[in-house]
Amino acid sequence: MTRRLGAATVRAGAFVFFPVIVSVLRKRHRTLIWAGAPLINLKYWASAMREIGSECETLVSSTYVINARADYDLLYEDVVPRWIPSAFRKRVAPYAAFFHIVAHASIVHISFEGGPLGTTPVWRQEARLLRRAGIRTVVIPYGADAFIYSRVPDLLIRHGLLLSYPLGGRYEDLVEERVRYWSRVADVVVADFALEVMPRWDVLVSHVLSIDTTQWRKNGRHSTADARTAKVRVLHAPNHRGAKGTEFVVAAIEDLRADGLDVELVLAERMPNDEIRKLMSEVDVLVDQLLLPYGLTAVEAMAMSLPVVSNLADPALTTVFDIYSSLGECPVVAATPATVTQTLRALVTEPELREQLGRAGRRYVEKYHSHDAARHLFGSLHTSLRGDPDVELGTLFHPILSEYNKRSPRVEPPLVNHRLPPERG
Repeated sequence: MTRRLGAATVRAGAFVFFPVIVSVLRKRHRTLIWAGAPLINLKYWASAMREIGSECETLVSSTYVINARADYDLLYEDVVPRWIPSAFRKRVAPYAAFFHIVAHASIVHISFEGGPLGTTPVWRQEARLLRRAGIRTVVIPYGADAFIYSRVPDLLIRHGLLLSYPLGGRYEDLVEERVRYWSRVADVVVADFALEVMPRWDVLVSHVLSIDTTQWRKNGRHSTADARTAKVRVLHAPNHRGAKGTEFVVAAIEDLRADGLDVELVLAERMPNDEIRKLMSEVDVLVDQLLLPYGLTAVEAMAMSLPVVSNLADPALTTVFDIYSSLGECPVVAATPATVTQTLRALVTEPELREQLGRAGRRYVEKYHSHDAARHLFGSLHTSLRGDPDVELGTLFHPILSEYNKRSPRVEPPLVNHRLPPERG
């Protein structure tokens, strides 16, 4: 009863007092803020825009064990007034973070979970209050914020999600409500692999992930090991085994070893980012995930010139990105639980193939997952939000219409429809 009364009081305040506070705090600021869950990409996006002189800030709810506190500018609790007693700071933090955005931001980048108010009883008022403050909103999904399980057509993906994130199935009504809310009110929605659950998008990118390619770079030559005369090391780094299909990776390595191939599986779980980078310099192949399309670990591995295996096998998911975005140039090798053994057999026994894929991967990341790509994306978004009618958001990475795509030669990986050619895999 007390909790419901408290929530009702906060909701009443959102209608009566919050607009007054917003009006008092609001000034003409220029800061670009990335807010919400502590995704490492927020750091990369802000860093990319800082390099061209933009005022940027990352403001996150907490930190994950795999990242460092120094990766982010501010946590929500950092902006809570010091006079607030410690017992109340966590409860007050989302509201303090929201008013910090109101006082400083020109554009805020969030997920479908919303900004700081997304975890509060007044989350439905966040867009109205941001609009009152003159702040534009860009929504970028990251996964859990957008997956409406019953509408994911691939049952393999749905099952993997339920294995690792079962609560998403219990609370999908809330996820769907948030997706519909922000799809309706956001100024811009950026979409990647979660299209089947999204009613609207303004920008279509194969993957919005970006990294600092100066940090992620291979030192040394490609290995010539062929698993017959010398060992080949395969890295798999699952934070959640179910969605990654880890048991199928383990079984595939055991099958290859049973056939007499000298293959070692390097399993790295919940490991800090710096340690993953060191491991990537010591292995020959990365298997990212076998149920979902590729993620950040795959991008990091491609930047390190490693061949990458992940699930790009379903044309229903990939075709739109092949035709309207950059995925047709992507050198990630498609594999599923049913095909991972034969795919890995080709990769561990053919060092020349690994080198081809590794070089293509590095070029692909430099072109589409680098700070330069992030600047093209966000620079175009911000220019459009400031009223430039010449920016075509729908074709930012279009294979034919995008000037950005044409700046450098097309990446041509040795793949057919994301798979190894029949004679190789």
